[in-house]
This record gives sequence, C-alpha cells and structure tokens, in this order.
Amino acid sequence: MKREQMLAAFAPLIVEEPVKALDGALIRFRELSGAARDALYDGVKSGGGNSGFEASLIAATVVDDDGEALFSEEDVSAMRAGRAPLLEELAQIAMRLNALGQRAQEQASKN
Repeated sequence: MKREQMLAAFAPLIVEEPVKALDGALIRFRELSGAARDALYDGVKSGGGNSGFEASLIAATVVDDDGEALFSEEDVSAMRAGRAPLLEELAQIAMRLNALGQRAQEQASKN
C-alpha cells in the first residue's frame, strides 16, 4: 500500500444510523479524528458529568448531508437541557462507532 493510500484510510468515516427516539430518522455520524478525540477527553476533565460528555460527543460527531458538524459547542447546553433519552441514544451510537465506553471515559477523566 502506498503512503497516499494509507493516509487516505485515516479519513474519518461517515455513517447513517436510525435513531428510535427520533421515530427511526437516519442521523449521520462522523468518526472522531485523533485530535477530536483528544479534545473530547480534555472536555471530560473539565466536568459536566455524563450529560456534558454525551452532548459534547454528539456535537463532535453528528453531521449534515455535506459532512459538516450539525452542532457546535454552543449547542451543548441546549442538548443537556433537552430530552435525556434522545441525548443518551445519540451518544450511545456515537460511542459505539468510535469505540468509546465507560472504561475510556474513566481513563480520560483520570489523566
């Protein structure tokens, strides 16, 4: 495999997943880059609890049809103030797609 092919393989994938809390609507999620994952972990260290982590993860991974972020960090508070089941379902999908979990969150908060 050539260098260019290998570097192209690092591009985050975008996948569509049905969301039950949105009546099965297909939502697009982008994998986190290494830098985005680092920023997410840094945000976990600053607090905000589970809902803060979940909302930040959603902001970092949910994208529009062009692959652009649908939400920004300014939207995190609004998401946290909204429906917990929707917040949790979106975050669970994003965590599964990015191989994140309780152990990863605990490690990030300890560092």
